Amino acid sequence: PPRLYMLHENLSWRWRYASGGLYFGPPAWDAPVWPARDSTPGHPPAQRPATPAELRNLTENLKLSRYDIWTASLPDQLKASPVRRIILNLIPPQPESIMPRVLSEFQLPRLVAGLNLIRQCLSNPSTGVVMPRDEPEMQYLWRDPARRNQLRLYSLTNRYPQGHPSILLRNLLRLKLQTSELPTHLGVLLLDPISCWMLGCWLETGSCPDWRPIEIFTHDSMPAVAAAPLGHTLVAILAAAGVVYKDRQCIVNGMMAGELLDPTVTEMAPWMQMLSLRPVPEVETPVSCIRCGWCVSACPVGLNPVGLMAQVRVIEGLPAISSHEATACIECGLCSYVCPSRLPLATTICGIKTGAPLNALRGGAV
Repeated sequence: PPRLYMLHENLSWRWRYASGGLYFGPPAWDAPVWPARDSTPGHPPAQRPATPAELRNLTENLKLSRYDIWTASLPDQLKASPVRRIILNLIPPQPESIMPRVLSEFQLPRLVAGLNLIRQCLSNPSTGVVMPRDEPEMQYLWRDPARRNQLRLYSLTNRYPQGHPSILLRNLLRLKLQTSELPTHLGVLLLDPISCWMLGCWLETGSCPDWRPIEIFTHDSMPAVAAAPLGHTLVAILAAAGVVYKDRQCIVNGMMAGELLDPTVTEMAPWMQMLSLRPVPEVETPVSCIRCGWCVSACPVGLNPVGLMAQVRVIEGLPAISSHEATACIECGLCSYVCPSRLPLATTICGIKTGAPLNALRGGAV
């Protein structure tokens, strides 16, 4: 894979890896208006945490859950090994997402306040903020806060799924993170922007919001950012945002790695970041594998998707590989996205990873 170099302040060279994945470019739309439900009455807390244990207790009492598609929750990470480095990840989790840009434009003081609280409790370890290289507006917004608070700014080419912890830590710090490990096992606390925003709200009002911002995408209008109360049904959230759900599919958390859910019965959870509505598509019938190798070259973790498909005999005539390889899959969906034969690569590999019966996998792929 190509290797990029960067000259650091101490004049030492470090490797930058950029293998696998696809470059989609920045979203073409501007940041929408921040939800009006931003004002929360309250007063700053009388006492702030000062140690890692107090910070962990605070995050557990505030019930700070997992707010990112891939990044583990802050309370879970604080239970692991000592932290030597903090990284705030502003790489969008999906190609169409602009939530990091929206938070940087409208909620930057709260983001910085939440980040500084974590730094102080962890004895001010080395702290950096990573963002897409093709977002100059975001870099400009963070320039002065980074200088005042001694934050190091990193920029990476946003080759999806660059925002996944294992891909990000590999390309940024040359650290190998297993899919089942927490970043703190490697001494890195990886923060998502919503968790920092929540802590910033607590510092300002003494409580965390009972809602989170969510992106809404429809095929016939510009994207919007709405206030999504936790525990409400998705159809109620769409109605409050002026979006009519009728004869459409609702994809939660992006078109690449999202999940098809029924918004009339599904309740809003903290990890839900975006809702995408689309007309019901025509079902494409898979054809035989043409051995193009696109899925292999696109896989960001170097898997052989067609070899795994051959393992469950969905593809005939190819040498099968061990099903154990599927445990490294990060479920980004790129293999299915690039496959010209429209084979159910991502669905089958996820089934192998979770231990689904082989008969079910073969039946689902026909």
